[in-house]
Amino acid sequence: MKVAQLYSTRRGRLRLNVLFTLKCFYSSRLRKVKIINRIFITLSSLCILILPSVYAENLDNGAEIYSHRCVICHGNKGMGDGYIPMKLKGYPQTNLFDEQKAKDKARLIKVIAKGLLTNDINKFMPPWENELSTQDISDLADFILYLREDTVGAINRLYSHTSKINRTLKDGKIIFDTRCVLCHGNEGKGDGRMARIIKSPPPANLTKSVLTADQMSQIINLGGLGVNRSAQMPPWGDFLTENEVDAVIHFINTLKD
Repeated sequence: MKVAQLYSTRRGRLRLNVLFTLKCFYSSRLRKVKIINRIFITLSSLCILILPSVYAENLDNGAEIYSHRCVICHGNKGMGDGYIPMKLKGYPQTNLFDEQKAKDKARLIKVIAKGLLTNDINKFMPPWENELSTQDISDLADFILYLREDTVGAINRLYSHTSKINRTLKDGKIIFDTRCVLCHGNEGKGDGRMARIIKSPPPANLTKSVLTADQMSQIINLGGLGVNRSAQMPPWGDFLTENEVDAVIHFINTLKD
């Protein structure tokens, strides 16, 4: 039926008014839905941009905390080769990958906060709840999970912090005592316990070394094979940061005659 015919009768005009009202109502609703959808899409886009950024900041904060609080026991890569367990005989295993006693974030937060007060945690694990904020503990837990899930990415993020830490002569001695003494001896004379086995060539007498700091750095980082020297000298570049290598070279220089 045409509009003119509908409009010629009272009932027709009423039907047209109803149809027009419904059209306006649903058009208005449709516009509102479209606006809401646009707002939702915009907010979703912002969340996609903001959440990774916030999470990255949390991970970075966790990495910084780890570099100052955890490396000493758990090591630069979480493998349990920190200064303390390497130095003290019989120290409990501190590898964050093996025998995981805290596998999810909630458990990690509890262990970090309560330390040795938590069941099944060794007596050397300090509680951090009085020194770290709730957010810091959460960020540290996130970083440890990240270390387990994306080890290379986490180590790279961690290195940006550990490489900035000032390593002293004392640190150099600790590294030497835990990494080098076995072959080179307590005084660097090449008379460590492994010298009984390593004969050709024997461990170097570091007190007689004429190598420059750069040359020593290459040998320590790349190992003997990496610089066409003794295959018995292991590469430490994957375990020590650049500033730690510098610290141990500083200490070795104090041993020279």
